[in-house]
Amino acid sequence: MRSTAKFFQALLLLIPAIAAEQDWTESQLANLPKSEKPNHLFNGKDLTGWQGWEKYWTVVDGTIRGANEESVPSSTYLFSKTSFRNFRLLLEVKQTRSKKHSTMHSAVAALGEVKKDRGGNDHGFRGHLLMFCNDWGIWDAYRRNRIEPKGHRGQLKTKSEKVGDWNRVEIVAIGNRIRFVNNGALVFDFTDKPEMLKASPVGLQLHANGRPQEFFFRGLVITESPEDKLVTLKAGE
Repeated sequence: MRSTAKFFQALLLLIPAIAAEQDWTESQLANLPKSEKPNHLFNGKDLTGWQGWEKYWTVVDGTIRGANEESVPSSTYLFSKTSFRNFRLLLEVKQTRSKKHSTMHSAVAALGEVKKDRGGNDHGFRGHLLMFCNDWGIWDAYRRNRIEPKGHRGQLKTKSEKVGDWNRVEIVAIGNRIRFVNNGALVFDFTDKPEMLKASPVGLQLHANGRPQEFFFRGLVITESPEDKLVTLKAGE
């Protein structure tokens, strides 16, 4: 009985820490400029406000899960039903790592257009893919060449990545400039031609792959017409 009581006592001590870990996005809302109104894209319960291929996207323990067991013929996305042009997006993402799972990257798709793709995929995308997990660059699916960092080939590593754990992301797109912060560190600051950027849904990516993949997303709070600042960038970065 005494050992059981100790176990539950220890469990109770862990609960606040777990809650604090899960509430990172909410904790950052206090740092938003007063002019910005947060919009929760994900309600933590179901995929209301989103559209995608149902066999790949589910809600698990208050997170959005994107996963496949069989081959995925073309990259497919879970899209917000609302389009955005100038925005600040806060989210957390975690990639499952195991001998079974692929280490292919995932991405946030933005500032482009939804398209029909191979394999009966109605949820393809042509536009900017803001990548994370093993490959922290930008792929521009209009021109089909990597544009950030310039001249990069193969996987791009970033010291701020927490492999197999939650990564805390802020994306700010204003005008022709896109900035990306992960775990408090600036990953890229990119300026593109204005004609290459347009209002579109925000998409979460499950990459074309012949191997199993699994990603979890949570937070997913967006503000429109943001002020020109990064709220999660650590001092000195």
